[in-house]
Parts: sequence; C-alpha cells; structure tokens
Amino acid sequence: MPTLRLGDYLQENLVLWDLPSLDKPSFMKDLVARVVAVLPALDEQELLDRLLEREAQQSTGIGGGLALPHAIVRGLEKTALAVGRCRDGLDFAALDSEPVDLLFLLLSPEDARDEHLRLLARLARIVSPEETLAELRSAVGPEELFRMLLEQDARHVY
Repeated sequence: MPTLRLGDYLQENLVLWDLPSLDKPSFMKDLVARVVAVLPALDEQELLDRLLEREAQQSTGIGGGLALPHAIVRGLEKTALAVGRCRDGLDFAALDSEPVDLLFLLLSPEDARDEHLRLLARLARIVSPEETLAELRSAVGPEELFRMLLEQDARHVY
C-alpha cells in the first residue's frame, strides 16, 4: 500500500489563518463557509450537519490543543485536507478540556472511506510529538505553516 502524502490532499488556500475564537457551533459554521469558498462543489449545510453530528458523538478535540474534525461528504471528487490556526484557542470540548488552537479538517468522498481512515491515522502520527506541534505553532503565517506541514510529512515515511 503506497504511503499517503499530506501534500496530495492539502492545498495552500486551505491553510486557514487566525480563525476566530467562537463557541464551537459558530466556529464550525465559519470554518465550513471558508472551506466551501475554496471547494464550491460541497453543500455547505450538509457539510456543517455532518461535522456537527460527528462532534455530538464525541469531540474530535484529541488534546494538546489539537482537533481532527472529519467527515465523509458528497460532492467531493477527492479527499481534501484543511488546516486551521486559531491563535487564541477555542473551547472545542477536547478530551483534555484544553482549548484548541490547531485543527486539521479532513473531508473525503463516500467511496474513499479506507483512505479517510488511513489519512486520519497518518495525521495523528505526524502531529503527535509535542516538538512537532510546537514547531507548527511557531509559524508566522499560512505560507510558513503550509511549508512546515509538508516538511513534517516528508520526514514520516512508513
């Protein structure tokens, strides 16, 4: 099975910088609007509903200021990854109750469930070391964060 590369799914215009610190539902609505502006084939309300349904099951705030919201959605031709930076952090009902300031939004078409799960696992492995999160948080803008993510991705070959 070939190694998945984040660069095959992440577009630079989906690195979302200085996201607002809102309550979780308002934040998700803002996030979805930004993503749909880049990926207009998506149905904004359906995407929001899918993400909020997933969050109602269990928060995708996995701890350490990190969240991995994700959904299988119609209207996508291929899996897409967005990265969001919320400098002030937000209450995401994370497992450790800490505010989330860095999130990865993974969206996959209905026929890519296996790829979706493999990418979630890859993301978790890449960003789990505290040093990696600290490096990503030190980025001074979306271009630098994009570059850092691709560099981290290249370091993780397995």
